[in-house]
Amino acid sequence: MITEDVLVVRDVSYKENDKILHVISRTRGKIQLMSKGSKKPNSHLVNVSQIFAYSKCSLTFSRDMYIITSAELIDNFYGLKNNIDSYYRGSYILELISYVAQENEYDYRIFDMTVAVLGYLANSVENLDKLVAAYELKLASMLGYKPDFVHCISCGKEIKEDARFSISEGGLFCSDCVKYGNGINVTYGEILTLDKILKTKFENLSSIEVNIKSMNIIRKFLFYYIGRDNFTTLKLI
Repeated sequence: MITEDVLVVRDVSYKENDKILHVISRTRGKIQLMSKGSKKPNSHLVNVSQIFAYSKCSLTFSRDMYIITSAELIDNFYGLKNNIDSYYRGSYILELISYVAQENEYDYRIFDMTVAVLGYLANSVENLDKLVAAYELKLASMLGYKPDFVHCISCGKEIKEDARFSISEGGLFCSDCVKYGNGINVTYGEILTLDKILKTKFENLSSIEVNIKSMNIIRKFLFYYIGRDNFTTLKLI
C-alpha cells in the first residue's frame, strides 16, 4: 500500500462501472490508476475520478496497474468549470503536462507548479494568458532549458539594451554579436519583462505588463525544446 498525490489529466470509461485514470503523480511521474466502481453515483471515488481532480490516494499495485483503494479530494478546481476561458487554459495545461511527463520520472516542483497554476486559473478572471505564459516559461526552465535573459550568449556581456533572442541558442545576442546568430529582435523592456516572468511567483504577476510578442516568444521557446506545437486545446483558446 502506498499513498500518492495525483492530478487527473484524463479519465477513460472501463467496463460498466469503472474508470482508468491517466494521472500525474507527485513522486512517480505519469501513471495509470484503476478506479473501480467510480461511475456509480454513490461511489466514494466519484469526485476523485474526474478530470482536474487533485487528490491524495491510497494505492495498491496489481499486475501492471495501480488500483485506488481510498482517496481524499484536495481540490477539483471547480472555478474552471464556471469560466470557459479559464477552463480552456486549464485543459491546455493538462494536455501540456501530460505530454512532457514521463513514466517513472518525476520532478515534484513541476507537479506543485501545475497544481498552483490551476488554482490561480480557477480563481481568476484576469491575467489568464499571463499565468499560462509564466507556466510555460517556468516549465521550460524546470525541464532543463532555462533561457539566459541577462548575458550575451556569445561574449558574456551583461545586456542593457535592445538585443536579439535566439530560441535555438536559448539566450540573447548583444548588439555587438548579432552577426553571429539569428533570432528575434527584442527591446530592452521586453527582455526585462521576460526575465521578470521567469523569476516572479504566480501571485505577483499582475504587476507585470506583458505584450503578445513576449508571450509568443515564450511559447515558441517551449515548443521548440519539447518538440511539439500541435496541442489540440490551443485551438479552443
